[in-house]
Amino acid sequence: MSGIRSRIEHMFSRLGRWIYENPKKTLAASLVFCLFFFIQVPNLGVDTSSEAMLRENDPIRIAYNKFRDQFGRAEMMVIAVEPPEIFDPDFLEKLRDLHHALEDEIPYVREVTSLVNIRNTRGEGDSLIVEDLLEDWPENGLTMEDLRERVMSSPLYRNHIMSEDGRVTALLIETEAYADAPAGGEAFDQAFDAFEDPAPVKTEDAGGKPKRYFTVEQNREVVLAVDKLLDRFRAPDFNVAATGRPVILDVFNESTLTDTRNCMIFTTFLNSFLLFFLFRRFSGVIMPLIIVLSSAFCTIGLMAMTNVPFKMTTTAIPAFLVAVGLADSVHILAVFYRRIDLGDDQEDAIAYSLGHSGLAIVMTSMTTAAGLLSFSTAELTAIAEMGIFAAFGVMLALLLTVIMLPAMLALVTVKPRPIKPSNKGMEKVLLWFADFSLKRPVAIIAVSAVFFAASAWLCFTLHFSDAIVDYFPKDMQVYIDLNKIEKDLQGTVSMEVVVDTGRENGIQAPDLLGDMDKVSEEFMVYEHPELKVGKTLSIVNVVKETNQALHENNPAHYSIPKDKELIAQELLLFENSGSDDLERIVDQQFSKARITVKTNWVDSVIFDDFVREWKGKLDKMFEGRASINITGLMPVMARTIPAALYSMARSYVVAFVVITAMMILLVGDVKTGLIAMFPNLLPILMIMGIMAAFHISLNMNTLMIGSIAIGLVVDDTMHFIYNFRKYHQVTGDVDKAVRETFLGTGRALLITSLVLSAGFFVLLSGTLLHMVQFGFFTGLVILVALAADFTLAPALMIVLTRGFKKD
Repeated sequence: MSGIRSRIEHMFSRLGRWIYENPKKTLAASLVFCLFFFIQVPNLGVDTSSEAMLRENDPIRIAYNKFRDQFGRAEMMVIAVEPPEIFDPDFLEKLRDLHHALEDEIPYVREVTSLVNIRNTRGEGDSLIVEDLLEDWPENGLTMEDLRERVMSSPLYRNHIMSEDGRVTALLIETEAYADAPAGGEAFDQAFDAFEDPAPVKTEDAGGKPKRYFTVEQNREVVLAVDKLLDRFRAPDFNVAATGRPVILDVFNESTLTDTRNCMIFTTFLNSFLLFFLFRRFSGVIMPLIIVLSSAFCTIGLMAMTNVPFKMTTTAIPAFLVAVGLADSVHILAVFYRRIDLGDDQEDAIAYSLGHSGLAIVMTSMTTAAGLLSFSTAELTAIAEMGIFAAFGVMLALLLTVIMLPAMLALVTVKPRPIKPSNKGMEKVLLWFADFSLKRPVAIIAVSAVFFAASAWLCFTLHFSDAIVDYFPKDMQVYIDLNKIEKDLQGTVSMEVVVDTGRENGIQAPDLLGDMDKVSEEFMVYEHPELKVGKTLSIVNVVKETNQALHENNPAHYSIPKDKELIAQELLLFENSGSDDLERIVDQQFSKARITVKTNWVDSVIFDDFVREWKGKLDKMFEGRASINITGLMPVMARTIPAALYSMARSYVVAFVVITAMMILLVGDVKTGLIAMFPNLLPILMIMGIMAAFHISLNMNTLMIGSIAIGLVVDDTMHFIYNFRKYHQVTGDVDKAVRETFLGTGRALLITSLVLSAGFFVLLSGTLLHMVQFGFFTGLVILVALAADFTLAPALMIVLTRGFKKD
């Protein structure tokens, strides 16, 4: 094994000499390679939606796409208006102006629903009239008191377009399902029939090409246009605010881009300061930054080339690569400058530094990439993409470091400097850790074992969370508006229940409609500490309204008729009235119907429990009469947590096995390689234990800390053990090997750990909580790992090498 390592080190030395002789050609080739990716960067998009996190063949996403093919977007933009008095002619005129402006001026709008045009079903003599509420107002002479009575007594309007207390009214904006769809939507029946086919629905345009679903770019156009329009209408007596998933998604996307850009800038400046402070040479600042920024932008360019947008997890990639990629350059530069100071010429210093550190940085980069690639098989595409593209960036940073750094060093003159007294201070600190480990190795191992056990126990109390709205700061306007509107209108998130009888006119059966009505009532009285059902909408509302209208508008007849033929006749009258509302809730054969359940926006873990609970209840209730499909936005969001947990459990095992194998390969000994994983697992367990102790839930980003961290923290352990065994083979003295390792590798470990942790701590400057937590705890893991490598790693090597006799 040592012979193989020697040959590899010699190969790196020869590579360094070749690059020294051909620096301009090397840099020119590197520049052309990087430019190929750089020009793609402007094409990068961003999509932090829940459905974008799922793979295209995920059953939940397939069902959701089928639903969108039929009903359009299963999400509404909600505009809440709170005037001094809603039932006032001047206000209603202004509300109508806003309604028509939304229809006329906002792009991609399919329908706007408000007090202006919401369905008003009534009987007049022997006729059934289904009209817009304010269709003939004020010409029809409807008084404000009559209007108030009509609105406040209607079950349809309550918590839909009117708050229960009558203070707030809403305008609901539904946009197109497809990026190029004409107004009004298409493919209703085909999509509903598609629920019988497990294959994905491919709705095509006139040219035979699959239609694209409404994009995040189009969503942004709508949100910006609405914001601009609302500014025109906003007044002291016309207080308006917008929320709903389209608004939340747009603000989250923009905050994500802003945080990514700012963190990249802060990381660059902070690392520049740290590199200059550590090396006191401009070449030690400029060259590493050129390399890591190149690797980061090449990775972003690759994402753009492959049409992979930034998602909730992948937004950390640029700052991650800038922080991680510096470690390779630091290890080489630390040795290079030391050889220059000792009197080597630049060619010898380059050759020696590559030969000394080349194999180690290759192995550490591979372990980092292995930890990341363990995500590649994740059920969530957002996690898989994080692993694939971050691993690409790590390996590219390695390649550019090995090739570009020697070339740049060859083109500048680096003068030797005397060792300054300040360096002696660092040596004293490093030697203190060496002596501490040499004197008390068993005690260190025992204390570490206690921390390990305590942390492992705390990890069993960890909770999981995925609530996108809770990632916003509490004083952010989008968070304030969402909470206020949800309080007034009882929710903005929907779950869609599709009841499929499998037979024509099956939905018209009185007993089935009665059970659908019963289900709706049970939804409304559902009790949960956090989740509240605010509204249900289905064909039941239409049947009850129509029956009441045909019985002289008597509220006592707001019920479902007992006779199927009568139900069919009433629904036929409703259809012939000119309303198209039935098309949105049943198919043409009346074999399938939709129940929309509106709730407040809570944690996806709660959504998951809610969906599972009701799927079981509904399957049992309709058993033998109808099948139940649950889809919509809520199940999509609910899917993320169980998929992430399963994926993370698998990736942790894969990462541990692969990295352990690489550790054994590097150190050349199975026993040493296995024991050396202890200092790498301890920091991760300790941080998870700290999170549990402070009741901090694991979210989509912090779930990845373990696999990412084990790939990072093992790097320092590898460097330490690799060099310890090298020095021990040369000297045969454990004490001397430990001290030489600290004086040689310890300096680089300290530098890289500080730079790496600082790169993650920069994420604390972000706006969104999930990125702040990811940056803080990953940075903390790296510092705890440094402490473990300065105490536990040498203690283990001492005990393994000389036994327990000197402790």
